[in-house]
Amino acid sequence: MTAPPPQNFYQHWLTLGVAPDDNDDLRLKKAVLTLVTSGIAFLAIFWGALYIYSGYPLSGAIPLSYTVISFSSTLYFFRTKRFAFFCFSQQLLILLLPFLLMWSLGGFANGSVVMIWAIFAPLAALFFIDLKAATRWMFAFLALLLVSALFDHTLADMARPMPSDLNTLYFLMNLGCGFVLIALMLHYFVRDRELAYGRLLESEAHIRELMLTDTLTGVPNRRHLNDRLEMELARQARYDQPLSVILTDIDRFKHVNDTYGHAAGDAVLKAFARTLESSIRGSDFLARYGGEEFVLLLPNTGIEEATALAERMREATRSIHIPETPIGITASFGVTLARRGESMGEVLSRADEAMYQSKSGGRDRVTTLAD
Repeated sequence: MTAPPPQNFYQHWLTLGVAPDDNDDLRLKKAVLTLVTSGIAFLAIFWGALYIYSGYPLSGAIPLSYTVISFSSTLYFFRTKRFAFFCFSQQLLILLLPFLLMWSLGGFANGSVVMIWAIFAPLAALFFIDLKAATRWMFAFLALLLVSALFDHTLADMARPMPSDLNTLYFLMNLGCGFVLIALMLHYFVRDRELAYGRLLESEAHIRELMLTDTLTGVPNRRHLNDRLEMELARQARYDQPLSVILTDIDRFKHVNDTYGHAAGDAVLKAFARTLESSIRGSDFLARYGGEEFVLLLPNTGIEEATALAERMREATRSIHIPETPIGITASFGVTLARRGESMGEVLSRADEAMYQSKSGGRDRVTTLAD
């Protein structure tokens, strides 16, 4: 077994909260939330030091305290893998931090520059939980805004005004850092959703292919035949082009199964399907109709061309050799031409009648019913 590639500290940190049974979506959520909250915690150290340096020690103590609590919550999450608690605690911290800072700075006049960070609470709920949770966190944000407005004058009187140049600088720095983190979240989620959507399309295409393919021979099955024949009949009615249909059946196939076993019978079916498949054009369609019967649809092909093709396939069938068995294979063919406005059942019934005549006439032959 190949050993997984070594992880650097950054990769290791993002996967510490991941549990072995997590699906890909949950792994991504845990990694992105760990990345974003760690980024905000490190930025809080910078902002705390900056506020203290600017002469606002109380305001500086708030983000520094936030960093300690945030990292404690992260480490608790790594130990317990309780992602729901981790989401709630980090959202609550992210929601309260900007308001505490704003109140310490004297309300909206000085502290509105930090409000960009409060938006992370409902935004994180939208990404990591669901729309209902995001709505609840948005109401909590609006409620705190209302409380702040009620006490804004009181807070302004208690705080030292921040110089306008410093206020503007902090606003630009907060805005820039906040949008960088938002862009980071969007990048990871959009990229993952695009990858997930691509995998879903591939999975749906694969499932549809399995639903429409005969598992033994690898050619389309009867369901696929029905869809294709409906389409070809509609095209014939629209463009008035000939559509020939061939129904073929392996002769004495029951005898092959009874004498040599079902494994040999399966080998005969697969070899016969490959022979038919190698004889047709890219625009033609081959499907297993059921048991040892196969149907070929030949668009824009007249009855004479279809009969000649059936004869060539009949000859090719006689040359099929199944290794380590003396089985000789022949097949009977029925050829017909679809009439304009005719139903799928009517066309197949006439092709079946033609093939029945080949069987009744001694097998290993082609019968054509044009009318």
